[in-house]
Amino acid sequence: MRKWTKITLLSAVFALSMSATAFAGQWQQNSTGWWWQEDDGTYPQNTWMWLDGNGDGTAECYYFDSAGYMASNTYVDGYQIDGNGCWVQNGQVQVQTAAVENDAMKALRAATERSQSLTSMDTDYLMNMQISMEGLTMDMNMNGNMKLKNIYTDQMQFMMSMDLSLLGETVQMDYFYKDGWCYYDMDGQKYKMAMDMTTAMNNAKTASLLSTDQLAYIKDASSAANGNGTTTIYFTADGETLTDMVQSVLGSMGTDYTSMMDQISMDVYKGELTVDGAGNITQEKALMDMTVNYEGTPMTYHMYVECNIKNPGQPVDFALPSTDGYTDIAQMQAQ
Repeated sequence: MRKWTKITLLSAVFALSMSATAFAGQWQQNSTGWWWQEDDGTYPQNTWMWLDGNGDGTAECYYFDSAGYMASNTYVDGYQIDGNGCWVQNGQVQVQTAAVENDAMKALRAATERSQSLTSMDTDYLMNMQISMEGLTMDMNMNGNMKLKNIYTDQMQFMMSMDLSLLGETVQMDYFYKDGWCYYDMDGQKYKMAMDMTTAMNNAKTASLLSTDQLAYIKDASSAANGNGTTTIYFTADGETLTDMVQSVLGSMGTDYTSMMDQISMDVYKGELTVDGAGNITQEKALMDMTVNYEGTPMTYHMYVECNIKNPGQPVDFALPSTDGYTDIAQMQAQ
C-alpha cells in the first residue's frame, strides 16, 4: 500500500511542479550593491541565474544572495565569482549564447512569469497514467480539484480532492498539506507523511540549474490563436535537462523523496498552455513519459495531465479539515 501511496503523491507533485519561471528585467544598484529586478518588481534570491543584462546576445552566470544582492569576489557552492559578479573557471568568464526567441517563446515566458506571481489557485484537473512494472501494465486515473493559497510562503496550504481508479477499483481520496505534513484520507483510512512542500514549491519556482536558464529545457515553441480571445502555446522539452530540475525539486522534499532523486528520468514531455487576453494561463496540458526505479523495481509511466484554472489571479480561500486521527506512515513502517 505504501508503494502505491507514494506513487500517487509523487504524481500529484509532478502536476504541481512542471511550471517554469521566466526572467525579464534589468540591473539595479544602491549603496549596498547590485541586484536584478524583474518587470513585476520581484528579484532573485539564493540562486544562480544566466543573464544577458546588456543585450549583446551573450549571457553570464551570476549568484544572488539571501537579500537579493549579486555576489562578487568570492566563492559560492565551490564556484569562483569575479569582481563583476560573473562565474569564472581558470580565469575565464563562463558564457552562453542568449537565444533569439520567437513570439511563441516570448509568450510562454510571459505566461509562466505571470503564473508564478499568483498567490492562490483553484484548479480542476485530471491525470491518466499507464504504469508498466515487472511485466504488468496498469491504468491509473485521477480527477478532482486542487486549491492553493499563500503559495511560496511558510503559510502555504493546499487541498486536493480526487477520485482514484486503479485495478478496477475506485477510491475517493482527500489530500491536504499543513505545517510540514501531507495528510490523506483514502476511503476513511487516514495517513500522514512529513514533507517540506513549501520548500519544494519554492524550488519549483526558483530552482536554478547552473548550466542553463529556467526555460532552457524548452526545445521548441509555437502558438495559435483560438478565435475566442485565447491563444494556445505548444512546446516540447528536453528530458535530460527537465530531469535535473525535477530532481532538484525532490531533493528539497525530505528524506522520503530525496532517496528517489537519482531514480527518475524524464523521457518525453510535450506541453500546451492556453492563455486569455490578459495573459493568464487558463488551461495546461502535458504528455509525459518517465521512468522511476523504485526500491529496485523499474517502472515506466505514460502520463497525461490536464489542469483547468478557475478565475486566475483571483483570491482563493478554503478551510482545511481537522488533522486529528491521522497515522504517521514512518511509524507504521518501523513496526
